[in-house]
Amino acid sequence: MSVWYPATDRGAGATLRYRDYVLVAAREKTLAPLSSDDERQALEGYRAFLGRNGVPANGIDEWLQAPMLARMDAPSAAGRYPIVLVGQGMGGAVQDQAALGESLASHGYVVATTPSPVRLGAKMESEADVPAMAEEQARDLEVALAVVAPRGVADPTRTAVVGYSFGARPALLLAGRHPAWRALVSLDGGIGSADAKGWLAPHALDRGALRLPILHVYEEEDENARPDFELLASLVHAPRTLARAAGLRHLDFITFGLASATMPALGGVDAQRAATLHAVFALTRGFLDAHVSGRPEAWTQAVDVSTRGGQVRVTPFGSRPAAAR
Repeated sequence: MSVWYPATDRGAGATLRYRDYVLVAAREKTLAPLSSDDERQALEGYRAFLGRNGVPANGIDEWLQAPMLARMDAPSAAGRYPIVLVGQGMGGAVQDQAALGESLASHGYVVATTPSPVRLGAKMESEADVPAMAEEQARDLEVALAVVAPRGVADPTRTAVVGYSFGARPALLLAGRHPAWRALVSLDGGIGSADAKGWLAPHALDRGALRLPILHVYEEEDENARPDFELLASLVHAPRTLARAAGLRHLDFITFGLASATMPALGGVDAQRAATLHAVFALTRGFLDAHVSGRPEAWTQAVDVSTRGGQVRVTPFGSRPAAAR
C-alpha cells in the first residue's frame, strides 16, 4: 500500500521523481529493498511498456525524471485529516494515481491506495471474473484502511473512496458496507460503464440502502469505455451527480494523461485537455470538501470554475432524458 498525507518540510527528504513511484511499484510483492539490478529491470520494463504504446524514447526518459510534489517519509502536519481510499484501474499501480494522491494530500486528506489485484497475481480472463476481482480489491483497500486509520494524522470518522476505471467497482462495494462513509467519486469508473454491466449480484449490495453522495465523472471519446448509467440509476436513494468531461480519453484519468497533455517531450502540449483534467481534479476535491470536510461552498465554487468554457458539464442524475446520455 502507498499513502500520501499532509506534511511539513522540516526533515523531509528530496522531492520524488516519477521514476521513484515506478520503483515503489516494483516492491509490491516484497519487503526486501531493491538491488541496483532490480531497479534497472523495473525501469527498463516501464520504458518498454511506454514504448509499445507509442511514447518516444526521449519523452520516456524525461518523464521518468520529472519532479513530482511528494517527499518520502516527510513528517506529518499537525492535526487529523479525512481519509480517502483510491481504487486503481485494472493493472494499475501507485504511479497511476500519484498526481491525484498528491493533489488531495496537499489539500488536507490522507490518501491510501493498493495495487490492482492483477499485479499481485489475480487473473482476469472474462467478465465472469469481475465480481471476484472487485471483492479482492475491496479487501485490499480494507487492509489499507485498517493500517491508516489508527495513525494520529488520520480521522477515520471522515472517510471517502475514489475509484478509477475498474477501481470504482470495489469502491461501490465498500460504500455499501460502510454507511458512515461520506462520499464516492468514480473517475470514468466501471459503475457507469457498459462493460460487464451485469457484474453486481443483488446480494452484493443493498442498492436501496445506499445513501452516500456519488460523483461520476465520465468521457465519451473512448470506445472501450462506453457510458451506461443503468447501475447508477438503480441507486435510488443516493444523491448522484454526473460530470461529462469533453475531449478526454479513458487513460487521461491516470497520472500519465496529465503529463502527456503538459510535457512537450511526450508528444505535444494540449492546453485544452490539460485544463479539462485540472477541472476534474477540482471537481473531485470540491465534492470531497463538501461532503467529507463539511464545506458545501467548495462544491459550488468547483462547479463554477470547472464548467467555464463548456469542457465539463455537471448535472444531477436524472435531470436529462436517458436517450441523451
